[in-house]
Amino acid sequence: MDTAAPGLAKEDIRKYLHRICEEAKDLMQAYDPQMVLAWTETNLAEGAAFQADIRIQKDGAHTGSVAMTLEKDDILQLGGLFGTLASKNSIADYSLDVKIKDVISHGTDAATVKATWHEHIVFQTPSGAGQDEKSRITVDMEADCCHLLLREDNRLSIGLTLCSGEARVLSSD
Repeated sequence: MDTAAPGLAKEDIRKYLHRICEEAKDLMQAYDPQMVLAWTETNLAEGAAFQADIRIQKDGAHTGSVAMTLEKDDILQLGGLFGTLASKNSIADYSLDVKIKDVISHGTDAATVKATWHEHIVFQTPSGAGQDEKSRITVDMEADCCHLLLREDNRLSIGLTLCSGEARVLSSD
């Protein structure tokens, strides 16, 4: 829904979410925990909470489900941990894409956005002694999300987020 009334413009929201995709690619290439923390601090609103229900498949078979609720502080801790654990050569490929399905403006400083996210990541494990090839783990995730976007200090940030999706994990040697 796009309205002419004053509010967060659909185009501004589209640009913001696509910028998130580009910044995520840059963060994954940089492997710098401080950059991950700074990005999280900037793009998550104070009091932000994320709730996600993810179904997991490994090599085509359902292996389980994960349901989690994280607040901004939890995400800051996990983001720093991921940035620390990911070595310079462990991520061989990464992409993040978003398809915006609906935008409902709630005045000049808030909007609800329904979107589908697709994330693709290939982890490469170090080859062991006597091994010529590195093994790879590919994770493809797709999630339908509903976000509350807020304008704070003249910039957009993500508030409450609810997601439901699926993660497909493939391993290869």
